[in-house]
Amino acid sequence: MTKTIFALATPDSVSAIGIIRISGPKTFNALSIICDCDLSSFIKKREFSLKKIYSHDKKLLDEALIVCFEQNKSFTSEKMAEIHIHGSLIVIKTVLDTLGKISFLRQALPGEFTQRALKNNKLTLTQVEGLADLMNAETEYQQKQALDIYTGSSNKKVQEWKKIVIKLLSIIEANIDFYDEVDDFELIKNINKTILILEKDLLKEKKAFSFSESIRSGFTVAIVGKPNSGKSTLINKLAKRSVAITSKLSGTTRDIIELRYNLDGIPIVFLDTAGIRKSKNKIEKIGIQNTLKRANKANLRIILSDTKSDLSSLGLSKSPSDIILRPKGDLKGPEPSISGKTGKGIEELLYLIKEKLAKSTPQSSVINRTRHLKRVNVCLDYINNVKEFISDNEIELELIANELRGIIMNFDGILGLVDTERVLGEIFSNFCIGK
Repeated sequence: MTKTIFALATPDSVSAIGIIRISGPKTFNALSIICDCDLSSFIKKREFSLKKIYSHDKKLLDEALIVCFEQNKSFTSEKMAEIHIHGSLIVIKTVLDTLGKISFLRQALPGEFTQRALKNNKLTLTQVEGLADLMNAETEYQQKQALDIYTGSSNKKVQEWKKIVIKLLSIIEANIDFYDEVDDFELIKNINKTILILEKDLLKEKKAFSFSESIRSGFTVAIVGKPNSGKSTLINKLAKRSVAITSKLSGTTRDIIELRYNLDGIPIVFLDTAGIRKSKNKIEKIGIQNTLKRANKANLRIILSDTKSDLSSLGLSKSPSDIILRPKGDLKGPEPSISGKTGKGIEELLYLIKEKLAKSTPQSSVINRTRHLKRVNVCLDYINNVKEFISDNEIELELIANELRGIIMNFDGILGLVDTERVLGEIFSNFCIGK
């Protein structure tokens, strides 16, 4: 029998209200125990009711608002309740301790409420992924993309692709036994038209994948330059606090320091990197190698340079999107410049970053996780096989049908209808206990 679980669904800190969730077959039994009364009269109403909460030895712990959800009418699709208590640390602790002493209850695992919703078909796997992203969203762009996934727009698109392939497969299978009577030209034309439209859609989504992934994790903007060019001073100014050690000594920064930044809704990860130069110091050389690796993969680079010397000779690849500025702009010199010391040029820099990122890709993709991308790549391989088969002199409909089944299976993989167990651990490990 499924165990009834409970957990605090709000932060374990002082607040106006703390919310405790209970879900499972004995939810209402647990409520009757801690409220020390018969609750049958209000359970079906799905309305808040003010009730006193007691400990196992009948000591009054708090007055709480309680709302109940019957089976199939809750987030988990199980019997479920929320207890809204005062957000005092001691109130939260004593109520949780009381629930923990009820023999048929246990503390929920991270993400277990959502996992039960998935198991009971209240959510799909992609919706769970969207919910995970929504829980971790820090900017408006991340919020919008997560909600698009959570509300099912990604599922809808993949289901549309799946319907197209199923329809094509049904036509082919209907003709397999009667191939001698089939009009080759019309059948091949139909297969080719459908498969090319699908290929175009998948390639479009694949192209936008990098943009969607960057929305989830943040667009990386590397601050690079030679030692003592003011990189750490600049990132401290952006952070409005000291996140990097600054010093007049060259080579102070060895490890890459990351700063998460919300730029008008766009998630940015600024990278403060080691100064690029030729060095014989083994530790510094490792730092420089890491800098070049991350900088060459970054979405944008801010290159701080007060000369026309070419950093590419030290391993930094050139890009037309590079932003090149003279550092220490509080001192006289050529423009454009920037100063981490005074803040000169920072507003202009942030505007330029936003402008360059906005031009990169106009919209996000429904393919937004690595597992989705792998499935799409497999589908594209199957499509290439179909294109080869229809170019042969003798058309083998059975072979084409088999490739289409492979495409459908991979769409089911994206939707979470097959092969879901191996991805669940990673998803739910990032959930809070009460979600």
